[in-house]
Parts: sequence; structure tokens; C-alpha cells
Amino acid sequence: MSTSVIVNADDFGFSAGVTDAIIDSHRRGILTSTTLMCTMPDAERAASMAKELPSLGVGIHLCLTQGTPKSRNLKLIAYPSADGRSASLDQSVPTLIRKVQFSHAAQDEARQEWRAQIEWALAAGIKPTHLDSHKHIHHWPALGNIAIELAKQYNIGAIRCAREIVLDDLACGMGYRVLSRLASKLARVLAVDGIATTDWFYGLAATGKFSEEHWLAIIEKLPAGIGEIMVHPGSADGLPMGSTRLVSQRDLEWRGITAPAVVRRLRDHGIELKNYSHLTAKP
Repeated sequence: MSTSVIVNADDFGFSAGVTDAIIDSHRRGILTSTTLMCTMPDAERAASMAKELPSLGVGIHLCLTQGTPKSRNLKLIAYPSADGRSASLDQSVPTLIRKVQFSHAAQDEARQEWRAQIEWALAAGIKPTHLDSHKHIHHWPALGNIAIELAKQYNIGAIRCAREIVLDDLACGMGYRVLSRLASKLARVLAVDGIATTDWFYGLAATGKFSEEHWLAIIEKLPAGIGEIMVHPGSADGLPMGSTRLVSQRDLEWRGITAPAVVRRLRDHGIELKNYSHLTAKP
């Protein structure tokens, strides 16, 4: 069985520096896929640029913990922004999960906001290849059910499952181990609902560490089947202070993804680069 890889960049539209690095990583490097973060400042420009690159798969990076919501009248999952003139989704994952785990009203708001994000992307000319989420929140069952519902409603045929495989000696924290278990449960639900996902996933422990050297070390270890490798290329220039834990790491990942040696190593090992549209293409 051959090996195929979807190299997906999260956070498309997060900032101009992140958007530009993702576009460049597709043009010059091994990046095949990205997910649009509709709540962030550069989302509109990112969507416009993506339309000029039909070979770049673009999904939706569903968000409830950062940026400006796309829907109105959110009372439970959004807050007044710092200037008091608009709403903000900025909150921690534990805070969000406490709200949606036990409140149907909060779940309804999450559904409303995610639907608005998808419809915003569609109106911007994006045909989503798949869904994933900022901070992986769609793996929590209450939110995963909503993501599946919306995928069916909008005919989006694939959803990420972060079932992390081990390719190196990087330590994966307890939070990520819990996430991987939740992802395995989600994968079983997706199979029943006829929604595609990859055979394997890698990138949780390696987030912010995808240097050229790291890529060269893992390529020959990639398992058979079609998998996703999650990356976060970008430029630190223009990133709002405190908006992300990944700052200089984004530059490191950008250099790794576009390194000629990495491109050659993938080719030499016969690894095919794909995006999520290949999972849902009809024979």
C-alpha cells in the first residue's frame, strides 16, 4: 500500500504574514491544503488569494475561541470586545467546553456561529474541502455532532480526526493524548455517517518544531495510507502580541516546508502529495 500525505496549514487568514507564508508554502514547497480562519483579520484577503490557486485545497478552520464572530446576538459564547463596539470570541478552550457541554443554548449559539462561518466562506468563493477547528475543539462530542450536522448540510465530505501517530521521540502532553482518544471516537462516528477522514494524523507533538531537519527525519517513517500532517507556517511580522503561542516557530515551519531538500526527499520516497478533495472524489 502506498503512502500519500495531505500537508495542511491551519490558521489561513490569521494575519497577513500567516496568509502570505501559506500561499508561498504551496507555490514553492510541499503544502497542499489549508483551513480558513474566518473570524480573523486577514480572512477576506486569504479567501481572495486562494481563488487564484485551484490546486490548493481550502477547508474551514471552525473557531469559537478567537477573533470576531460572523453571527450576531451571541449571548453565551461571545463577549464585548476591548473597545466595546463589537463582539469577541476570545476565551480559553476549558471555558468554552464548560459552556457547551451542559447548555443546549450554548450549543445552539455554537451551531449558529459555525454555520455563519461556513456561509461566509461560501459567499467569498470558497468550496470547502473539509472541516477542522481552531484548538481542535470539534473533537469534543457536543461540538463534533454539530460539525457533522453542518458537514452534511453543506455537502462537505471530510472532517479532520487528530489520531496522532508516533514518528519521533517528542513528548505528547496529557491534553493531546486525551485529544487523540477523542479523535478515535470521532472517527468511528464519521464512518457511520459516511464522512471521510484520513487514515492517520501527525503534528500535535511537533507543532512549532517542523524544521527542515525534522521533516527529513520523519519522511521515511510515514506509514501507508493517506494521512494528514498539520503545520503552522507564517511570519512573525504583524502578529498581534499575545494572539498565539506560535511566533518565531511559524518562521521555522515556513522554512522547513519550502526547503528544497524536503521536496526532494518526499519525491525520492515516492510519497504522493494530496489534499482533502482526494478523499471525497468520486471514482
